[in-house]
Amino acid sequence: MFGISSLSRPIHLAQALALVLGLGSCSAPSAIPRDTIRFDLAADPTTLDPLFLHPDAASVEQQVARLMFEPFIDLDPNGRPVPELLAVIPTRANGGISADDRTISYHLRPNVRWSDGVPLTSADALFTLHAILDPRNPVRSHEGYDLIDRAWTPDAHTIVFHLRRAWAPAVMTYFSYGFSPQFVLPAHVLLHEAPLAQAPFGSAPSVVDGPYRFVSWERGDRIELAANARFWRGRPRVAQLDLRIVTDPETNLVLLRSGQVDWNLLAPVQWALVRGTPGLDFVRVPTAVVAGISINTSHPPLDDARVRRAIAMSIDRAGITRRITLGNYVVTNMIQPQFSWAFDPSVREPAFDPAGADALFDAAGWRRGGDGMRVKNGKSLELVYVAFPETASGVRIAAEVQAELRSRGVAVEIKSISNAQLFLPVTGTLATGNYDLAYVPWTMGADPDDSSILGCGAPSNYMRWCNRDVDALERDALAAASQAQRAAIYARIARIVAVQVPIIYLFNAQYIYAYRHRLRGFHPNAFLPTWNAYAWALSF
Repeated sequence: MFGISSLSRPIHLAQALALVLGLGSCSAPSAIPRDTIRFDLAADPTTLDPLFLHPDAASVEQQVARLMFEPFIDLDPNGRPVPELLAVIPTRANGGISADDRTISYHLRPNVRWSDGVPLTSADALFTLHAILDPRNPVRSHEGYDLIDRAWTPDAHTIVFHLRRAWAPAVMTYFSYGFSPQFVLPAHVLLHEAPLAQAPFGSAPSVVDGPYRFVSWERGDRIELAANARFWRGRPRVAQLDLRIVTDPETNLVLLRSGQVDWNLLAPVQWALVRGTPGLDFVRVPTAVVAGISINTSHPPLDDARVRRAIAMSIDRAGITRRITLGNYVVTNMIQPQFSWAFDPSVREPAFDPAGADALFDAAGWRRGGDGMRVKNGKSLELVYVAFPETASGVRIAAEVQAELRSRGVAVEIKSISNAQLFLPVTGTLATGNYDLAYVPWTMGADPDDSSILGCGAPSNYMRWCNRDVDALERDALAAASQAQRAAIYARIARIVAVQVPIIYLFNAQYIYAYRHRLRGFHPNAFLPTWNAYAWALSF
């Protein structure tokens, strides 16, 4: 229907409405199916194999993976850990974690079967661990998994990991919401599909353990899933899921208002348009998404902290929250979400201060010329700002930042890069560093570990920023014995970042989802709206 190819240029509201209603043709809107939930994805996945998940602003591949695969541990909407594949979450008290924190025993539920009827066992978890660590598999990150020096399976429902050293995020990271989420895979299927990166499983995962099983994938158009009759919680009450790939926010909004989708994430400006709409309910969700402006410190003059601080002082972050997010997204100053036990409200990045920004630009040698624009050694201060068009808020933020920096004498060219292209590993815009400033929503894991973003050479260190003091502190935080110790270390890291400003933090998003009255059990958590799809139901 509305594939990526049909959205190469923006579709305005009237055009989108015409598409939905079939105006200008004899077709009529499709009837609302009584046994199907329909929703949109902001991009087409690159793979359906969770081993090779790629990050993006909307966590598209993770959303889809969570419909078909189960983690060890999930989090409910209140942030409480919930054992999924596990019978119990390992702790010292229950004997699941050794006294030195280096041995973790995971006990799997005994009643879980793959969708083809084969029991899910510890052998599947061990196979997946080996697949994650196999250098032939282009897994995005081995973070944490590479600390496992021994793994064994005492019985069919127990797997034990021994670590080279204690690693604080371990329990909530392995096969759960880590920096690079992983799910247990069916060994009996994938043993015969090597090499895994080219395996048919990536485009048609034939065997799953989640609430829904794979039916079809029309690339750029839709993914269809059906209820898994062998799901360990019981067959889901909704028979089918119809996931459409719709990259344009305006089209998404029209589909929601016309009843063509059952739920959708709203930009704050969209919520202002649809609140009060008959047939729609709304839920606000504190999220692990922290949005900011990544500054490419490998590009002069952005390697100068004075210039970075001047840019930060040129941007009215509170004004962006007020005008663009309508106060729904709260200004933040560190990478940990504000609900995290590691968040420190006393940390402050440079405040909006145009006069102070001018002074810093001048001190760095970038002075205004006759036209008011800044010049140094005959070269103008010109920056490239990249943003992805799939986010209504991000597009408006780009324009506001451009205007604010221009008033400080800095020329900014905005480049629109698709969500998929922006976040592609190796060849994507962020990975190649082909930008100066970039709007990036980082999704944190269940643990506050931020070394994957702020560590030297880390996978999501799009800023190309390296601070040896921060690197040392990151190692200390991962080895610390208590939450209080770790929280104090993350605050120290945040204060260094606030001075050096490789990232200008904008806000910690509080998402607003709209859903139709007929949809029951829709309760997104801080990471995904699809985490509890097994509980979704339809009423009429």
